[in-house]
Amino acid sequence: MIRCVSHIALDVRNLERSVDFYTRMLGMKVVSTEEVPELDARVAFLRLGELELEISTRKGWAARSYADRRLAHFPHLAFEVDDVAASMGELSGKGVVFEHKEPQLIFQGRVCYNTFRGPDGETLEICHRKQ
Repeated sequence: MIRCVSHIALDVRNLERSVDFYTRMLGMKVVSTEEVPELDARVAFLRLGELELEISTRKGWAARSYADRRLAHFPHLAFEVDDVAASMGELSGKGVVFEHKEPQLIFQGRVCYNTFRGPDGETLEICHRKQ
């Protein structure tokens, strides 16, 4: 029986750069780093609350294209925050550039959000669901 989502996995061009971004900018913690010699791959597992993120890279992936550079919203990885505006201020102070200057409301005002790009162009979101 399925109990929960175990983790989300992303391919990245540069493992060290991505680990730095997700830990320094977003506050995730490194759980472990692994080598997979038979695949010439390196993997890092990061955690934030209950969310575990697996990021991996392989030799030759530096030139690979990952995310559509247009401002497409899907797929994306979203992080729940208590206050979108305050979180925007905190992350902007660390150099994050948001898609919108102000928090956005969607779903008849029940969700407040904004999006930004990760180091490989992946779409990331901060959001707050209003009760």
